[in-house]
Amino acid sequence: MNVINDDYYYYYHLNEDHTYQPCDALTWVKQFQNENIHVGDDIINDFRVSTVWLGTNHNHSLGAPILFETMVFNTRINKYSDEYCRRYTTWDEALEGHQKAIQWVKDIGKDNESTY
Repeated sequence: MNVINDDYYYYYHLNEDHTYQPCDALTWVKQFQNENIHVGDDIINDFRVSTVWLGTNHNHSLGAPILFETMVFNTRINKYSDEYCRRYTTWDEALEGHQKAIQWVKDIGKDNESTY
């Protein structure tokens, strides 16, 4: 008999159809060895827009798990300088959020053409 501990709903496995299910820590770790975790990854001018599957629930309260994240990094300043961060529950929300982040970067470029 398998015993599920309190961490069970902290870790999630991403299925091939982009749905997910709760899993144990070992299953969670193994998925990162074999699978591409990027929903999207784009470079626009000096910015990197990266949307990834986190697989750990970042919703630290009740409600739907937050399992995807989009971040924008200004690579001119520092490749780890985050300028923007949004999180999502589903793959589709993450895809949409990735496109919004790309637009955000493009809008920054229009507003700040003289500084970049």
